[in-house]
Amino acid sequence: MAHDPTTTAILLVDPYNDFLARRGQAWMMTRDVALANGMIGKARSILEAARRLRMTVAYAPHHRWRPNGLKGRKYLHPTQFMQEKSHIFAAGKFGGEFLPELAPADGDIISSEHCCSSGFAGTDLHAQLQGRGITHLVIIGMITNSCIEATARSAVDLGYHVTLVTDAVAAFSPVEHDLAIRENYPRIGHAVTDASSLLETLRS
Repeated sequence: MAHDPTTTAILLVDPYNDFLARRGQAWMMTRDVALANGMIGKARSILEAARRLRMTVAYAPHHRWRPNGLKGRKYLHPTQFMQEKSHIFAAGKFGGEFLPELAPADGDIISSEHCCSSGFAGTDLHAQLQGRGITHLVIIGMITNSCIEATARSAVDLGYHVTLVTDAVAAFSPVEHDLAIRENYPRIGHAVTDASSLLETLRS
């Protein structure tokens, strides 16, 4: 499937050090799938190919922990409760920075932070994408069966054509990852592909 570089964006969700760096808080939970997939290298190759084509690259960052950052939320989701306890993705700290290999470049979209799972919920991501005339999204990043799924579902609801990439994402366990890409991705996205096939279409 061809991707028009003028209307397609690569959307990278939550590429934080705490998920993907060797000394990140959650690396011990994500490393098995991330390493088995070669997720970091594949995501980087996708970003490089997109930038060569001058495609839009967009970032959907998770809420960074700050003191009282979730104050006023009546009901905390379990992941939010754990973030309050662990301070994962702390603002201004190593864990809350983007992994250098997957960091934004000049001209990339960086949306406001999403508080729970969908990169669109309560953020300016949709407005920024619409401002560039984006109609198609290729979604990569973290976590396969939570923020990637939620962001993809929201994107479909908002009218985007969504492509999901099975090995440029990673989860906390191989079982969760495999189940998501086998059962859920085909029911959510308009297209499901792997990084090699996507890169071939981008390079051609």
